[in-house]
Amino acid sequence: MPTIELSDVEGKRFETILVFIIKNRLLIGVLFGLPFMLFGLFTELAILHWDLSIILESWIRIIAALIVSICLLPYIWMINDYFDAPYDLLDEKKGARNYFCSSNIKKKPYLAKIMLLTPVVISLSFSLILGIETIILVSITLLIGHFYSAPPIRFKERVYLDLITHGLYASGLFFLLGGLVISPFEYLIQQPLFLVFISLSILDGIWIQFNSQLIDFNIDQKGKQRTTSVILGKKNSALLLRGLICSMLALMTFYLILNDSLQDFLPDLVIWISILVSVLLIILYLYRSSILKDNFDAIRKHSAWVRRKFVYTSGIIGILLIN
Repeated sequence: MPTIELSDVEGKRFETILVFIIKNRLLIGVLFGLPFMLFGLFTELAILHWDLSIILESWIRIIAALIVSICLLPYIWMINDYFDAPYDLLDEKKGARNYFCSSNIKKKPYLAKIMLLTPVVISLSFSLILGIETIILVSITLLIGHFYSAPPIRFKERVYLDLITHGLYASGLFFLLGGLVISPFEYLIQQPLFLVFISLSILDGIWIQFNSQLIDFNIDQKGKQRTTSVILGKKNSALLLRGLICSMLALMTFYLILNDSLQDFLPDLVIWISILVSVLLIILYLYRSSILKDNFDAIRKHSAWVRRKFVYTSGIIGILLIN
């Protein structure tokens, strides 16, 4: 672990290390890692016809997966805080939020090791309960998340890789973790609907990061950050944003085509009308965003609204209608 020389941030009071981790980092695992894991778990349960006996048989594995999914992201966020500390010191608000900018860390560097290693040890320990496939998955997630911020790779400063790696470690791999709780990897990759929803999760993780970059576009541009949005510029970033939303909506069209159970349950006319509606949503989204033209922030907000109202709603209903 590299040594960081940090100057004190005057006039700031930092919480105790335990309160900081619980309030600011474990919450990240609960709000982001856990939902995607449950998304994968429920998707696989739906594919297996909602056989509740599986839950009873796998309750220990489910609890282990819950703990792993909550602890993985805190490490990844804290390692990001760690390597971003010298930069966050330059901004008063960011410095106040980053515990690694505090005098506590400067005076007691072992606190940094405790903060960083604790979630890693917990994640790897509980992944032992879930088997070798999960151990490999957790290790890959930790590696990608670590080198997202850590030199020399630092994915977050590499064009397109900053988005792809975020889509993997922040959502897609958590979705896969949920599936692995009750089914082996070899079985999961043979399920078309599971592949549709894990693709949706990865795209959503990419969207989350890209949307965050667009919010900070002016700051990153002034700071000469090499994020995808800064390199592409506002015009091309708006095009990529549209592409992400359209891709997520298009996946729901594939869902309707691939869902054999739904086709057996509903008349063909209803299926084709549903497919037509999903295609019309894409067209209407593109039309609406084209009206906004060069209003960069308005396009971003409209895309966020479409994602929240249609992509999430379609995903939840889609899981319920798998079988």
